[in-house]
Amino acid sequence: MKDLYTFDATPQQAMETYTLARKAYDAFFDELRIPYIVAEADSGSIGGNLSHEYHVPSSGGEDTVISCGSCTYAANEELAKTQSTMSEHRRSIGDFVPYRSWFGIGKDRTQLLEVILPRHVGSDAAVGSKNREAQVNPYLVKQLYPHLDLSIEHALSIFIDRWKDNPPSKDGQKPESSSRPRLVRIYDYRIPVSSMGHHQNSIGGGHLLQELSSNVDLEIVVDRSSLDLARIQEGDGCPKCGNKSIRLQQAVELGHTFYLGDRYSRPLDAKFITPPAQQIDQTSLVTPEGESELRQGDKDKSWFQMGCHGIGISRIIGAVADALADRQGLLWPRVMAPFEAAILANEDHKVAAESVWDVLTRYEPGFDPVDAILDDRDRGLGWKLKDADLIGFPVVVILGSTYSKEGVCEVSIRRLGSREKVATKSLREYIARKLAMI
Repeated sequence: MKDLYTFDATPQQAMETYTLARKAYDAFFDELRIPYIVAEADSGSIGGNLSHEYHVPSSGGEDTVISCGSCTYAANEELAKTQSTMSEHRRSIGDFVPYRSWFGIGKDRTQLLEVILPRHVGSDAAVGSKNREAQVNPYLVKQLYPHLDLSIEHALSIFIDRWKDNPPSKDGQKPESSSRPRLVRIYDYRIPVSSMGHHQNSIGGGHLLQELSSNVDLEIVVDRSSLDLARIQEGDGCPKCGNKSIRLQQAVELGHTFYLGDRYSRPLDAKFITPPAQQIDQTSLVTPEGESELRQGDKDKSWFQMGCHGIGISRIIGAVADALADRQGLLWPRVMAPFEAAILANEDHKVAAESVWDVLTRYEPGFDPVDAILDDRDRGLGWKLKDADLIGFPVVVILGSTYSKEGVCEVSIRRLGSREKVATKSLREYIARKLAMI
C-alpha cells in the first residue's frame, strides 16, 4: 500500500490539499490507460465525511459500483440511492401501499430489525408498469444501526430460535431494558403515514413472531426515518441527471482518498501554532458541558485538518491483468509492461533483428529511446509469437516472411487490434506514436 497523510491549518487548505491529491490519483490512473471509476464512498470506520474510491471493473471484484451512462454520477453500493419520483412522492401522502419486510439482527442477538418498504419501486411503480421487486440496501440500514450483523442471512429464524426456548425472564420479573429482546421497525420514506397504522399494533414476521411475543417480553420500537432504503438496480433513474442509465458493475478497489478534518486530531488534542492570518476562531466551540474546547493558552493553535490517501500497488497488478487480458494472454499498459516492445525474428533474420533493436533503443536528439527487448532464444518464430502474446508486450516487432519478401517489419499491437508493415527507418517514430495511445 502506498500511503499519503496530509496535515493542514484550516479546512479550506485541507480541501485544497484533498483536491490536489485526487488530481494526482486521476493522473496516475490516466497514465495506466485502463478503464476506471471514481466513486463517492462511505468513509466507514476510518471516519471523516468525504471520501472517494478508485475502482477498476472486474468480474471477480468484491465491490459493486453504481454509475450512470449519461453523466458523471458514480457511487459505491453503500452510498448509492434510488431516484425519488413524483409518483412515489404522491404515494407518500396517498393510498395504502403494498409492502414487504426485510429482517436483520444485531450482533448481540437481542435486537431484530424489520425494514418495511414498498413491494415494488420504480418510476411507474404506482401504476403497476415497469416496476420491480424492491430490495433493501443493507448498508444504509447499517448506517442507522452500526451493530447490525450483515453476515447473517436468516435473521428472523435466528432471533426466534434464540428467544423461543430462552426467554429473558423466568422469574416473572421484567429484565433490564438492555437485555430485553427488541423489535425495531424502520420505514422506507415511500410508506405513507396512513399505511403505518397497519404495522403499529402488530408484530411483523407472521405467526412466528406472534407466537414468540406470547412467551417473551418483546419491545417494539418504531423508527419513522425518512430514508430511501431500497437498493438501486440496473436501469433505474440516475439520482443526478434522472436518465434511466444506471448500471451496476463488479469492481476491484485500487485507491481511496479520505478527508478526515479533525476526526483524529481533536481526540488526540493534536494542535500546531498557526500564523495570525491563518488562525481559526475555535474558542467559540464549546463542549456539551459549556466549557471551551480550547484552553486559554491555545487561542493561537489549531487542530490538524487531516487527510489520508492510499493506493494498493500490489492490487493494481492483478486488477489490470484481469481487466485487459484476452484469450491470447496478458495486455499490459505501456507504463506497467516489462518492456514497451519485443523484437522477434526467425533464424534467417537474427542479425537484422539486432539492427532493429539498435535503431529503437539508441539515444537521439528529439527522440526518446524505446524500451525494447530482443528475443534471441533458440526457438521458432511461431513459438516466440505465442510467448510474446502470453507475456503481454504492448508492441511486437516481427521479422519473418514479410521481411524476407519486402524488407519491412510487421508491427503488431493487440490492444489496438492493428498489424501493419513498417520500414525500419520509420519504426521508431511509428512505435512512439502508437505507444502514446496505449
